[in-house]
Amino acid sequence: KYATSQDSRGAIPVFQFKLNGHTILWDSENGFVHFTGIWKALGNSKASIVKIIAENPDLQVKKVRGGCLTIQGTWMPYESARALCVKNAWALRFDLVSVFG
Repeated sequence: KYATSQDSRGAIPVFQFKLNGHTILWDSENGFVHFTGIWKALGNSKASIVKIIAENPDLQVKKVRGGCLTIQGTWMPYESARALCVKNAWALRFDLVSVFG
């Protein structure tokens, strides 16, 4: 559980694991996935997430800034994160089974 003022619950309860030196997070209550961790585990920069969001204007994303570095970045609903990973994270497909099945 990570405390934050950026969430109405006051904290984000997560399932987490390390992948390629980056923390992969999945909110255990609302299902949002920390896409920044997955994107960085692929070797991409955080800045290029902006391009992905611009190319997919219908994405419902939540940005977390401030507080614990681990939870900062772009969070999105499970289905959106899964769809983006199917297109962009083939190299991590076996590593992400614990999140997406």
